[in-house]
Amino acid sequence: MSAATVQRGYVSLKTGQLHYRVAGEKGAPVLLLVHQAPSSSVMYETMMANLAADYYVLAPDLPGFGQSDHFPEAKTIAGWADVLLAFCRATIGTVTLRGVFGHHTGAAVATELLYRHPEIADCLMLSGPTLLNQKLKNILPEKAREFPVTKDGLHLLGMWQRMQGKDETAELRLVLRETLLGLGMGERYPDAYKAVIDHDFQRAIGAIQQPVLMFAGTADPLYSVLDDAFAPVQRGVITRIPNTASWVCDQQPNTVCGLIQRFLKSGLHAGGARRGKEEWPCES
Repeated sequence: MSAATVQRGYVSLKTGQLHYRVAGEKGAPVLLLVHQAPSSSVMYETMMANLAADYYVLAPDLPGFGQSDHFPEAKTIAGWADVLLAFCRATIGTVTLRGVFGHHTGAAVATELLYRHPEIADCLMLSGPTLLNQKLKNILPEKAREFPVTKDGLHLLGMWQRMQGKDETAELRLVLRETLLGLGMGERYPDAYKAVIDHDFQRAIGAIQQPVLMFAGTADPLYSVLDDAFAPVQRGVITRIPNTASWVCDQQPNTVCGLIQRFLKSGLHAGGARRGKEEWPCES
């Protein structure tokens, strides 16, 4: 396979099929990328092509998202984390991952994965970590309510307006992609957001001993909790990406990949001599 080619496949797990994207050469250090809701692994295609020269990059669609089957028993953050463990065992055996990266909902799942299965990866990388304050917990259910199908098609407009409202500057093709993915969730749309609200992110992130990279775009709704989310981290790096909102991985893939590469090569990686916490200057 060409290192820059992103390919797709399915793996059969106990409760259904999981769709995934893969790039890079087998035998290279493995990175696992976990997407946000209601997106899918498609949000990582550009990043995967950028990272494939140095890593074997895997990005699954979580159960019920994208082209993966819905696993009725796996609709909590812990349930999705366990599915990812099964996915890794099915695709790469018992190899330890070089790192796990997650954005928004994916940040919660990635964090829970290392909390529940600390042997799986050398480090954790989070964009838009989900340590929700009470204000966010109060407003999230309304922002995540489903749009029941109506004969006049107003549910289509409702989802479009919701996605466009995330970033009025986003390209329309990106808004359309996310609108269609959101519509595809149907009545399950609120499940991921309820799962994030119910998840004890602070407990999980505070227990992780591996180094953590944590950042958010300064226009991201979760930017307001970035510092609080980093406070329980035992060792790691915090930084910020100016003027970027919820779709930083699509809109600033080179910047995000640069942060990942820098972090993985820093002295803060597992087994490195450096310890503690530090802040890197804003990335642009």
